[in-house]
Amino acid sequence: MTQSSPADLPDDVLDDFRQETAEQFQRSEQLLIELEHCPDDREKLHDLFRQVHTIKGNLGYIGLNALMPLPQAMEDVLARLREARLNFDSLLGDILLVTLDHLKELIAQGLGGPSARLDHLQFDTLSQALCTLATAPAARQTEVRRALLQQLDPNSQLPTPTTSSDPQAAELLEQHGIALDEDLLFFIELMHASERRSHYWQGRGLRQLDLALAINQLGNTPEHPAQLAAAVCLHDLGMAFLPLDTLHKEDRLSHDERQQMQSHPRLAYDLLKRLPDWEAAADIVLQHQEHADGSGYPGALQERDIRPGALILNIVDTFDARTHERAHQTLSKRPLLRAILEINGLTGRQFSPHWVDVFNRTLQQHPTLAHR
Repeated sequence: MTQSSPADLPDDVLDDFRQETAEQFQRSEQLLIELEHCPDDREKLHDLFRQVHTIKGNLGYIGLNALMPLPQAMEDVLARLREARLNFDSLLGDILLVTLDHLKELIAQGLGGPSARLDHLQFDTLSQALCTLATAPAARQTEVRRALLQQLDPNSQLPTPTTSSDPQAAELLEQHGIALDEDLLFFIELMHASERRSHYWQGRGLRQLDLALAINQLGNTPEHPAQLAAAVCLHDLGMAFLPLDTLHKEDRLSHDERQQMQSHPRLAYDLLKRLPDWEAAADIVLQHQEHADGSGYPGALQERDIRPGALILNIVDTFDARTHERAHQTLSKRPLLRAILEINGLTGRQFSPHWVDVFNRTLQQHPTLAHR
């Protein structure tokens, strides 16, 4: 069968293609701008995938098959975003916007318009670079994205990568594809400052961060990793503002002291709600002491009404308390096996059965997480 070309098609067919494709490009660009403000919006990601997929299909319909590898490579990236195997950030948004611009030029050239900026070799290089980005491990995503954007648009002025005074935390976040921005740097510093408030807390932030992100990942990433990381860093910030006598009390807490203790999620929640783009983290913090059976605080929520990140953090926080000394816990520093059994024994009451199962599988697959 002979492959048609644009020159073989009636003018009305080409006009329809031009109009439809212009609308698809406009919609795709708008979605990319909107995703900057709501990177976890699954509907917008699905819509963007559909727009690019339709552009690719229409290229084949009018005989511009040679251009199809570029939208196909974009589809590969978008498919990974839809599966939550990649995270959307401003770097990736810029890459996709510039790629769409190049594709528009290539289509115009294929329809007899002016020459595009990309030649054949550069076209192949860009298509392959997008495929590489789609499959690059989380730890290399920032590096790969920066290099690709600089290649696409040498005039881009990219800020110097943010550095952290805690390279261990930075490396951990990088492993989960989390870009270390100014907000997260601030949250990490607050986490360490609160740890210095009590000798019982030293090192717990990184332990909890490592385990919580691993559970979230094995559980198909229901929470955006950056949101969960922020919640882990700040969930007990309110505890640092309690009197040291209360924090270090070895006897059971009085009613008033317990009331003080149970008010602690509100402080970090209120702080996070003041910042743009951290609403999910704020809700995780507020709900991290809620129980699956509705017996937790502050809202006595049932499991179905609790964010997955809060259900994860409840398990992680309790596990860390059981395996490391904590003065105000009557059960302090349990043997590892005993702590795991206690977590499992509270399934369906304090903890979500689903997330206890993921917790168990996480420790089985990553036993070092239990020994930090």
